[in-house]
Amino acid sequence: MSNQHVANATGAQASEDTNVTSKGNNPVLSVVLFVVLFALFGAGLYVMSLVSMDQPSVGVFLGGLGMCLLALYCTFDLVPRFLTR
Repeated sequence: MSNQHVANATGAQASEDTNVTSKGNNPVLSVVLFVVLFALFGAGLYVMSLVSMDQPSVGVFLGGLGMCLLALYCTFDLVPRFLTR
């Protein structure tokens, strides 16, 4: 084995040591956050479905839309910040 191969082998070992992934998030916390945020999103869709063309209510629709947007904001912005601390 030449010196070049030995140098490459030790360099590969050093780079493998630095390439370590995280241990991940707590599975219980992840499931709880998923259930809460999915329920909030689903409730927002349900509230928006209560609006009919016979009696249009802008406030009810905007309330449901706000619930959906809050669930999406929390899912894609707040939760990653909270879990990466």
